Amino acid sequence: MRGLIGHIVTLVVASGLALNAWTSEDQPLGDEGERVEVWGGKPDQVEYLAFEDDKTKVKLEVKNDEQGTWFVATSDKEVTAPKRGAHGAHGAHGAHGDDEAKTSEAPAKGKREKKRFVAVTAANKLLESVAPLMALRAVGKIDKKRDEEFGFDKPEGTLKVKVAGQEHSLVIGGTTPGGADRYARTGSGEVYALSGDVVQDLSYADSRLLERDLHGFAQDQVGRVKLESSGKSRELLRLEGKVEGWADIAAADKQDETAGNWMTKLGRLRVLEYVEKLEKPPGPESIVARVEYYDEKRRPLGFLELVKVKGKGDEVDYYARSEHSRWYVKLLKSAAEPLEQDLGSVLK
Repeated sequence: MRGLIGHIVTLVVASGLALNAWTSEDQPLGDEGERVEVWGGKPDQVEYLAFEDDKTKVKLEVKNDEQGTWFVATSDKEVTAPKRGAHGAHGAHGAHGDDEAKTSEAPAKGKREKKRFVAVTAANKLLESVAPLMALRAVGKIDKKRDEEFGFDKPEGTLKVKVAGQEHSLVIGGTTPGGADRYARTGSGEVYALSGDVVQDLSYADSRLLERDLHGFAQDQVGRVKLESSGKSRELLRLEGKVEGWADIAAADKQDETAGNWMTKLGRLRVLEYVEKLEKPPGPESIVARVEYYDEKRRPLGFLELVKVKGKGDEVDYYARSEHSRWYVKLLKSAAEPLEQDLGSVLK
């Protein structure tokens, strides 16, 4: 009996250890514990990042200038058209209602949409997460029979990163249990569990990485501006303790509400879309205004150039270019037009 009990205890312990080892791969992944290096490198050694799946191709090319690191992003993705519903040309109850209903069940054919744009802040953060690339944990090599279990039977895409002249590649599998992290496999067959943010940022680069701010500095860093338009110029000082309070340099203690309102509207401008090159280089007659920004010690922070371009008929479009945007960006007319209309009262 004692021998039998001993065998039973040994069997229970062994079964428990085996179960723990088997299920440990399926536990939700957290941020606790040491991470595992997939590949090394430093952010300033990255040359490009790319991601491709069956609908999307994204590439980020690294650029550097006096302002720092920025990126030219190219996104080429399939945009799914709306399905033909039962209330189409003939309607669900029309003469061809049955045929129409069958058509509505088929997926609509999408079209390709290609965009090129500038990425800065979010892309720089992404850069830090890929060089070095640290995994949440290493799974190791898995048998091909388990590909479906890890999502490698139908991979969700391929991630490529070039660091210091060497290209690294990962096949992206499915999500890990209990979270949005992803399984990824190297060319040598090693499997890792990675944070899903890298894949998400690249998959939706045109919304998650596109830089929408016109400046890399905060508005409260600005202490002085120089405004120029049509041969006229004016310098404004920020009133101490008032983020939206501005005064003329000749009357530094007297708040100018008109100038302050104009500066507030200027600070609210956001990028609508990037234009790598305008069809026609803007001449002096197209420049609505140029604003140069300085800190309290009169050190330059950046600039903004507001441009108006005539379109068809009486239509006009507004664009801006800054030290942060690098390229021209299209602006909402409803946000840019009031700036031009109010210039006369500011440059009095």
